[in-house]
Amino acid sequence: MAKTTKQKSKNVSVTTVSSHRRANIAVIIVASIAALLLITVAVLSGVKVDPMRDFDKPDYYNFYDLESKTHKPTDGEAQSKIKVAVGDMRFSVMSAVLQWNWDYSYNFKRNSSKEKIELSASDVAGISATASEYMIELVYSPVKIADGEIDYSTAHSIECDGEKVYFDRVKVLIGNTNGSVGTISLYPYIYARLDNQSDIDGIASDTYKVTGINVRADTTKAYAALKELASSLA
Repeated sequence: MAKTTKQKSKNVSVTTVSSHRRANIAVIIVASIAALLLITVAVLSGVKVDPMRDFDKPDYYNFYDLESKTHKPTDGEAQSKIKVAVGDMRFSVMSAVLQWNWDYSYNFKRNSSKEKIELSASDVAGISATASEYMIELVYSPVKIADGEIDYSTAHSIECDGEKVYFDRVKVLIGNTNGSVGTISLYPYIYARLDNQSDIDGIASDTYKVTGINVRADTTKAYAALKELASSLA
C-alpha cells in the first residue's frame, strides 16, 4: 500500500514539472515574438520615405496660390520657404503600413483599364493650382536642341513604372493629407515642347504627350507652410 502511494506522488511531480516547462517555453516564444515586433516597429518607424527623393534641386521654384493660374513673385526668402515645404513631405514606413499604404514608388496615372492617361501639350500647359491644391513648379535649366533634335543628355530624368521620364520642369500639386499618408500629383515635362510651331515629330507640340505621376506623401506640414506663404505674398 505504501509503495502504491509513493508511485502516485512521483507521477504528480513529473506531470507538474512537465506543465511548468511547457508554460516556460510558451512564455519565451511569446516574449520573443513581442520583442521582434517591437524591433520591427522601431525600424519601420525610423525609415522615412521622401516623395521628392529622385528630383534634383531646381534652379528656382514657381509658386501658385489656390485656384491661381499665374505664379506669385517670390524673393530669396520665399524661395527658401518653398524649398523647405517641398522637402517636408516625408513619412515613415510604419505610419504608411498602419494605413494600409504599401507602394511608395512613382506610378503613372492610369484609367480603369490600367492604360496610361496621356495629356497633350495644351493640357499640360493648363495644369495649375486647384481650389484645394497649391502648385509648385520646379524649374531647371532648359534642355538643349541641336540639329533638330532634343539633347536628352541635358535633361533631368526619373524612372517610373520601368520607363525613363525626361524633363526640365515639374508641376507638383499639393493638397492637405491632414496627418495621413496620401497622394500628390507630379507632371514632369519638357518646356520647349509645350508651345512651338515645329513640324519635327520629336520636338513639335502637337505630338507631345505627358502622363502624370502619383506618389505617396504626407503633406500636412508642407501644406501649412504653403498656406502661410500664400498669406504673406497676398
